Amino acid sequence: MSVALSLRKCSLMTIPAEFPDAEAIAKAVDLACIHDYRRVSLETDARKKAKLIQEFKDKLREACQEKIKSSLSYRSHVTWVGGLNLQVLEAEVRPTIQELFFYNDMDTKRRLEELSTSRTLFRKKFLRDLREPLPRSTVAYPEEYSSDYVLGIGELLGYPKCCIEAYVQGRTRGNVLAEQRASRQIQTGRSQGVEPELYAYFVKDFIPCIPTCSNATAAGRKLYEGFSHFDNRLGEFYIQCLRANVSDVESYAERIEAHKERMKAQAQQLGIQTLR
Repeated sequence: MSVALSLRKCSLMTIPAEFPDAEAIAKAVDLACIHDYRRVSLETDARKKAKLIQEFKDKLREACQEKIKSSLSYRSHVTWVGGLNLQVLEAEVRPTIQELFFYNDMDTKRRLEELSTSRTLFRKKFLRDLREPLPRSTVAYPEEYSSDYVLGIGELLGYPKCCIEAYVQGRTRGNVLAEQRASRQIQTGRSQGVEPELYAYFVKDFIPCIPTCSNATAAGRKLYEGFSHFDNRLGEFYIQCLRANVSDVESYAERIEAHKERMKAQAQQLGIQTLR
């Protein structure tokens, strides 16, 4: 809606994670690919294992696309995209993770395509030049360590420059993830009697440089005013979304631990807890 109302150039959605039926889709993909995973895990020959890994990735991609495209959530979003006269660019992050960028002008499309190409090139170079083991999140999302990509995509998404730069610095120079930093900032502020500015968390998964960032707050107020002008009910719903955004950022550590536990439980249900 923010793009349809010309409040932003572009918006982003990660699928299937952000679908209401994400868990059901993930389980269906796991069940479709569990045999291939077992083959990879049990293979000891390096050459054969490399081939099986590629086949496993292809199977994951195929199964994920099938389950996503047949889901009610996907069909609903496609319907709304058409109804709002928006365009969508799909970008694969991993075989089971895709990003949907919503836009409505050719300049934004051109810029998105340029950034998508630069991301692909950066990922290939990063993984090719890898010389030491890194955290899985780093290997999965190496583009987050490309300042050019992060700055470019952040600008298209309407993120304030100060917040983008803080994110880049945290990724490339610091030892603390931006998500951890943001969670601690909120908790520290509350302990000192300073509440986070609601409007500063103006879109899901956005991390302001500080909880009271004036630029992020201005962006949030702009969206609220635009939504409210269109329909008061939309403005009221947006306030609820802002509260959820603050809660998500503040509870980052707890959510990550809960996610790990769910993944562990799901692995046990699939009978792969003993595989290495």
